[in-house]
Amino acid sequence: MARPRLDTTNEYLGKADEFSINDIGNGPPDIEVIDRVLPDDYAEIEKFMQEPVTIMIHESTDPNDVDLVEVGVNGRHQFFMRGNPQTVRRCYVERLARMKKTSFSQNLDERLGEHMNTMRPHHALRFPFSVIEDKNPKGSPWLRNLLAERV
Repeated sequence: MARPRLDTTNEYLGKADEFSINDIGNGPPDIEVIDRVLPDDYAEIEKFMQEPVTIMIHESTDPNDVDLVEVGVNGRHQFFMRGNPQTVRRCYVERLARMKKTSFSQNLDERLGEHMNTMRPHHALRFPFSVIEDKNPKGSPWLRNLLAERV
């Protein structure tokens, strides 16, 4: 039975609370706990991370983005060609899922007084991708939890 594709562009990418410009440097106001799916045994974790997963990195709308994406894990590099399905080890998928960028929008309404400059973060993946095939039933929950971790 084929599992449905997991498209990372439709997944939750972590908590994004607004904060005041004066709060910069004070750290996050709370901690968001995300349960992990991985087993406790290191050998099992390593085996899980070496499993093959078929993914496809989406084409970019930015003409300045490169077509060949390089991802490194423990000194070993994997190259991905955008738009082409590719079967790789799960450890490279983890690295892609952790490559998030955060941009900020500001509320600059002077009528609000001290609260005029609030920062609202927006998270996005640096290289959005879709999982085409993952034979392990723990794969999709693992990736969803990984994507939901705080940046």
